[in-house]
Amino acid sequence: MYKVLKHSDECVARTHSCSKNANCTNTKGSYNCSCNPGFSWDIDKCTDIDECDQKTHNCSKNANCTNTVGSYNCSCIPGFSGDGHQCQDIDECSQNSHNCSNITATCNNTKGSFKCSCKPGFSGDGNNCTDIDECAENIHNCSKDNATCSNSKGSFNCSCNPGFKGDGYNCTDIDECSQNIHNCSNITATCSNTVGAFKCVCQPGFIGDGHNCTDIDECLQNHNCSENANCSNTEGSHNCSCYPGFSGDGHKCEDIDECVNNTHNCSKGSATCTNTEGSFNCSCNPGFTGEGYTCKGAREENRKNRKRKIGEGGGGGGGGERKKGRKEERKKGRKEERKTGKFLKIS
Repeated sequence: MYKVLKHSDECVARTHSCSKNANCTNTKGSYNCSCNPGFSWDIDKCTDIDECDQKTHNCSKNANCTNTVGSYNCSCIPGFSGDGHQCQDIDECSQNSHNCSNITATCNNTKGSFKCSCKPGFSGDGNNCTDIDECAENIHNCSKDNATCSNSKGSFNCSCNPGFKGDGYNCTDIDECSQNIHNCSNITATCSNTVGAFKCVCQPGFIGDGHNCTDIDECLQNHNCSENANCSNTEGSHNCSCYPGFSGDGHKCEDIDECVNNTHNCSKGSATCTNTEGSFNCSCNPGFTGEGYTCKGAREENRKNRKRKIGEGGGGGGGGERKKGRKEERKKGRKEERKTGKFLKIS
């Protein structure tokens, strides 16, 4: 600062020598020069004070200080709002002024800014997010081996495979056999439960795929009946019955000796029974004739012949005498037969 001794108002007359950035104040007989706010005296002039550099400003810590000639400006930095002296954080997320990926990312406000992060099921920088295929990358938690993973946007779905039940994360086997929800042939097949499915097998005596079973005619194939038995097919099986003349369970049949068992029908006392395989033969004994089932002796035959001749004899008064004579003759003949053991022909 300096003084000029004059008696006029140098300030008004603009005859002072103050810096253009100084204020002139008249004094008695002189004047004073004082630098304007924002300036400082530097040897012989007033130079600008950089309040920003000297940190003598009053801008908010969340503002930028910009020096001007003789002053400075305060402006809130991005992410804040205010007059520069007071700056408040802007919540870009609530104001939807962010640039996070739409729908697939989450906006998280930070002081003076925000952060974008992809939602679960997506990957990226938050500004661009793409779906993660958890199924293809095998990072799902579906039931292992027993469920199917289906990818969806940002997630995945688990569904139990056929033959299993549950929520897809835990799947247990369904016993189709015990619950009678199989399609095995009714009655003629057996249902066997397996993990996640079931198996149909035709029962013994039937053939097919288990869903359709037809009866096997064992009699037309290799049955186990005896060669001396008859095979009768039944539904799913067969029966064996021994032929007449044989006894047993049909699988083993032994010949019946009708002669020893006396179950034959040979002529009693006058025929001989001879056993054969599965049967027997009857033959009349010596002195008897017939087919073996009925045998007639010579004596009985003689009687029949005599009766026949008598019947052929004719009538007349001498008939009674002739009958009497024949009767006597027969008595004699029988006596003679008993003595000799020979059959006599009596006319």
